[in-house]
Amino acid sequence: MTPKKILTYPANTLSQAQREFYFENGFVAVDGLVPPEWVQRLTARSDAFLEESRSITKSNEAFDLGPDHSPGQPHVRRLRATVDRHPDFWDFACNSVFSNVAADLVGPDVKFHSAKLNYKSPGTGEIVHWHQDIPAWPHTNYSPVTLGVYLDTVRPEHGPLLCVPGSHEGPLFRHDNDDGSWRGIIADEELSQIDLKGAAALTGGPGTLVAINCRTIHGSQANRSASVRPLLLYVYSSADAFSWMPSPTPTSHTGEIVRGKPARTAHLDPRPCPVPPNWAEQGYGSIFSAQQRQ
Repeated sequence: MTPKKILTYPANTLSQAQREFYFENGFVAVDGLVPPEWVQRLTARSDAFLEESRSITKSNEAFDLGPDHSPGQPHVRRLRATVDRHPDFWDFACNSVFSNVAADLVGPDVKFHSAKLNYKSPGTGEIVHWHQDIPAWPHTNYSPVTLGVYLDTVRPEHGPLLCVPGSHEGPLFRHDNDDGSWRGIIADEELSQIDLKGAAALTGGPGTLVAINCRTIHGSQANRSASVRPLLLYVYSSADAFSWMPSPTPTSHTGEIVRGKPARTAHLDPRPCPVPPNWAEQGYGSIFSAQQRQ
């Protein structure tokens, strides 16, 4: 479904101006959109998993751990496939404001792709280099959107998401090396083509919703605060978008319709997309591990 067609449907949660901003810029942030009761519920789950991570010594199917992780000072970079970790995360995917927002941005028939909970720890110097999402999980069109919710206040010192306005309408860049190994980063020589100084910092309080199109160039700087920055992320697409490579971060719910009905025809966008590695054969890890190897 094209943006022009999507905008003909009545808005559910976002305003028409916010939807238009998203399609023009490739992202939008709305402060305090997720109700406090959901933020509290999700924060409780997040805190419980951080506590559980104290007993984990190396990354596994649930936890992606940073190099400084220890029982005394957990360093969790990601809780993987959150919808398979606790029912509350799947409930949120289907029965919260998120499914309404997804319909506002991909059309009335919404397909679930994946979910994760990223943490940016203070004092680690970790940054997320500039990248685009869709080269890792290509679809037949570019409707996939990542919806995130801030579980705590995010100010500039927390290393918020940075998005380059309009970059979703520009080229897709390769995120692999010449030997085919995955780096998860746009090469420096290609970044010279992009006005990174115009990147917008998506800050906000607890419950702030951020939406990023799958083609949008984005990243984040180091967390210079004294607290961990949690960011819960869900990926949705229009029902007529179909993956044509194995997902790097599959869940038991990947491909399920969470709103509307399944598509009977695929929407094929003519713009090309680079082919990623076959994640089913080599495994993915995380964007953090891929970028750190570089």
